[in-house]
Amino acid sequence: MVQADSLGNFILNNLAIGYTAIAVSEPGFAVQTLTFDCKRDTTIQILMSRYGELKQIVIEGSKSAIQTSRNKVVYNVASSIVATGGDALQAISQLPGVRVNNNEISIAGKGLTRVMLNGRLIELQGQDLVKYIRSISSNQLAKIELLTNPPAQYEVEGNAGLINIITRRSKRLGYTGNGQFAARNYFYGTSSAYDVRQFGELNASGNLAYNSKRWSIFGSINHVRDQHLEGFIFDLQYPTQYWQQSDTGLYTHNAITGIVGVDYKLKENFVIGASYSGGRDMYEGSDHVRNLISKLSGEADSLLASYATYSPVARPASVNVHAIWQLDTTGKQLSVNADYFNYYRTDKSHFETSSYDGTGTYKPGSNTRYFDTNVQDVLVYTLKTDFQLPTEFANYSIGGKLSFIGDYSNALYYRKLANSTLYYDDNLSNAFDYKENTQSIYGNVGKRLDTWNFEAGLRGEFTQTNGYSVTTNTMTVNKYFKLFPSVALNYQKDTAHSFSMSFSRRINRPSFWNLNPYKSLYTAQSFGEGNPYLQPEYSYNAEVSYNYKNRLTSSLFANKTDNGFIYITVASSDTALVYTRPLNFIETFRYGISEQASLQITNWWQSDALIRVYHTKAKSAIREVGNISSVGAYVSIQNTIQLNRKKNLSAAVNFWYQFREVDHIALADPYYKFDIGVKATSKNKKWDLALNVNDIFMTSALAYSYSVNNIPQKFTNFQLNRYLQLSVNYRFGKNTNTEVIQQSGNEDEKGRVH
Repeated sequence: MVQADSLGNFILNNLAIGYTAIAVSEPGFAVQTLTFDCKRDTTIQILMSRYGELKQIVIEGSKSAIQTSRNKVVYNVASSIVATGGDALQAISQLPGVRVNNNEISIAGKGLTRVMLNGRLIELQGQDLVKYIRSISSNQLAKIELLTNPPAQYEVEGNAGLINIITRRSKRLGYTGNGQFAARNYFYGTSSAYDVRQFGELNASGNLAYNSKRWSIFGSINHVRDQHLEGFIFDLQYPTQYWQQSDTGLYTHNAITGIVGVDYKLKENFVIGASYSGGRDMYEGSDHVRNLISKLSGEADSLLASYATYSPVARPASVNVHAIWQLDTTGKQLSVNADYFNYYRTDKSHFETSSYDGTGTYKPGSNTRYFDTNVQDVLVYTLKTDFQLPTEFANYSIGGKLSFIGDYSNALYYRKLANSTLYYDDNLSNAFDYKENTQSIYGNVGKRLDTWNFEAGLRGEFTQTNGYSVTTNTMTVNKYFKLFPSVALNYQKDTAHSFSMSFSRRINRPSFWNLNPYKSLYTAQSFGEGNPYLQPEYSYNAEVSYNYKNRLTSSLFANKTDNGFIYITVASSDTALVYTRPLNFIETFRYGISEQASLQITNWWQSDALIRVYHTKAKSAIREVGNISSVGAYVSIQNTIQLNRKKNLSAAVNFWYQFREVDHIALADPYYKFDIGVKATSKNKKWDLALNVNDIFMTSALAYSYSVNNIPQKFTNFQLNRYLQLSVNYRFGKNTNTEVIQQSGNEDEKGRVH
């Protein structure tokens, strides 16, 4: 007897040539018996038929929160304690080795990753990506996948791979659903900038699904309101003075988002469907910015104080129409996806800055006031088709994708005169129109030969871009064709031991907002701007690993990034003007070793641990920034402890520590995070009650240092993550432990909106 792994795969070794009969069983499904003429190594796919409807099913156990396989790590959100009552961003941060900091999502020692939602790349980056993911409740999630070496049929975005968020969709006949409510309290103390003490969040979400033999209808809704602090401190050390900028923001997040969809089975082997997701996300707030200039002796020289208010409102919307045709019982399948995505965001800001001398006395006539409006309107149309063709010799998959992107954005600045009259400032204002079309085609082949499994793929992409600055009447045109190979080789010595090797090339395109040459004021003497000449960066990833019973994975890895880009702050010793701009100038090489273990220490204690040690060297192509290299390390441990024999009362104790490392062209300081949680489930499995404390010591914020023009700089993000959260979850209808996944075709585009 052979047991399948967590993905449903199994291997039968040393079969005799001739007719062979096998029987496959699964709880809740009819036993399938298959007889075939075994002449050579053969790959088969077995479709299981469900028994008649069961009156009752009792589940005594649950999935492990973390499951690992050859090129995938799966985080089962429903089994997690610390993710209960939270949002999708918090759930992502629980993946081993995944870090969420400074509005970036990355893998320790491997670089930035991109995020998909049900197989579609979210067309957002930076703050907008973080806000959007936060608007999705963990109650709406089934699991999160970390794909470290995606094959060619997946998008090639993301230097270190892809994170795929998969939402709940029951396939049980009849109706099912659940609802969740969570209350969170942040422990900041009283804000000195705003004299506010109370910070917190309320979150409510619900899911509902109905399935018949032909129809599948589903929907979910989530509403979140919160008030929180965010900000940073930026230090520059000039030869004759010390310059510090501090930014403290008080923000209110108010979002309501929803998903609705339907699938219809025209025939047993042909399904069509459509889905819509959208909502409204408001992130209103204000910033106090102080630029303190001091003498080297520490005596205050002058102060530049600014206050700005913001009212950004985003309205993302996407539509997917799809068809899936099972051509026969051997696994031949044709799927077609057509997608529409629109991201429309408006913002209004009032900005005022004043100067003071070293004693804090206002300098007459130094007051500067601005009003600005911003619009970003992104339209994406994609058409994607995939064809799966298993044969006796090998499994093949081919496909293609057409992508059409239009992005219009503007930043219109008005100077406020003494009588509050608005005067249009054409030196700061800008309107930018960007178009990008990409045609992609891929082919992938997988071959199993005895104990060896080989998979190779090639993806080709031809991209045409056109960026036009309406204000300056300048145009930037670019065309490029790139190939992205991927190779994976696996040797299964026996059921316990396997060895694998992988290699892939990937791309990381700049966000549309990065390409816009508009200026965004921080103070009267500092601003940020985009770069219309910014190019994509390319990465090469190789890994060799050994896996023991999907419990222990040892790996050697190396990755190289060419043409890397990052925002750098440029300051000069002969002027007080400071500006931030993205540039392509970094070549990074990293190699290291990692050890990942999933241990059932006792029947009541499950522990998942990760240790990764690596060396990073970043080489700069511009003389203003020097090269840097250093050894880095990351460790994490996640513990799930059952507190009673019935296993309906459990606790989690999680910890990670990031040692000092090279981050782009900076040296990041160590930081760490410690979480605990308790979860109780009712006897009838309908109710969950969870209490979680996140970032107990408030030590998970990133700080890093670097030098530009021989001027040392340090950025400290006081990202405040410490909170206490109480949540309750209720499930109704039939059993909801089974989910299905529907993917769409615009995976590659939805990760690049600013």
